[in-house]
Amino acid sequence: MPFLRKSCLCLLGAALATSVLTTGCQSSQPAPDETVIYNKWEVETHRPHKDIVQRPPEEQKEYHDWREKQPHAR
Repeated sequence: MPFLRKSCLCLLGAALATSVLTTGCQSSQPAPDETVIYNKWEVETHRPHKDIVQRPPEEQKEYHDWREKQPHAR
């Protein structure tokens, strides 16, 4: 019985490890249409291109406020 118990624990551990490894991390990449909208904001506000997460919180808020006012806002 100890062999069976150890085998079950090994199988359970392998199953858990597999699920963690195959799930991966959530991507921080925006959806393609969101990228287009963000680029439009950069052009309209005469800002150099920079990833949104690299912008200061004030600029991120400006973008999100602007984004909510767009007719295609979610």
